[in-house]
Amino acid sequence: MPKKFEELMDEIENDILEMADLCIDQTEQAIKVFIEGNKEEAKKIRKRDTAIDLLELKIEDKVIKALALYQPVSGQLRELITSLKISSKLEKVGDNAAKICKIILKSEYNGKRENELLIVMKDYLIMMIKNAMVAYKNKDEQLARDVYHMDKKLDNLYEQLYRSMISKILENPTKNLTLATEIIFAGKYLERSGNIVASIGDRIVYMITGERIKEEELEEKLEK
Repeated sequence: MPKKFEELMDEIENDILEMADLCIDQTEQAIKVFIEGNKEEAKKIRKRDTAIDLLELKIEDKVIKALALYQPVSGQLRELITSLKISSKLEKVGDNAAKICKIILKSEYNGKRENELLIVMKDYLIMMIKNAMVAYKNKDEQLARDVYHMDKKLDNLYEQLYRSMISKILENPTKNLTLATEIIFAGKYLERSGNIVASIGDRIVYMITGERIKEEELEEKLEK
């Protein structure tokens, strides 16, 4: 492949990594303003989601250009398709951060929303994103597989969060209903982002090997 193709592939990779960094920052800031109840900062974070959307479009244009001009095959074709899929999935992670901000913008509750499990979930999700990007950049199959399976812990954390909030509602519905419900929704958006990042791990495995973890799991079920 010509040097210009390699340069374009490097650009796409760098754009993906930049997009992931923005998603990490948006997720971090969204939980911070959610806990603090800072509506002004929440508005700013929602506006910054546009930068993630624009990067997705930029990556899409570059992938189309690479496909049209250089007609890559095999591993390079899988890499381009995977980059396109990852950018689409990261855009959804950014959307979920914006949705967390939307919760407090629509809320009538005034005050802090302190919750340790929510912070643990946020930190774990950010670790998943970082690991996924290392796997993508280094073409690390085992790390990509680890990212795929890490999602189970995030699901378990959400279940703990959900149960604890339901308990609070049952203890005192009048006092706790709004606050507990909002924390449940914020946790659900983090859990959904975890599912998305897990699927990025699956896509990276496909990029490296041409195989999907999901297909392997289905085949194992059929053999049992």
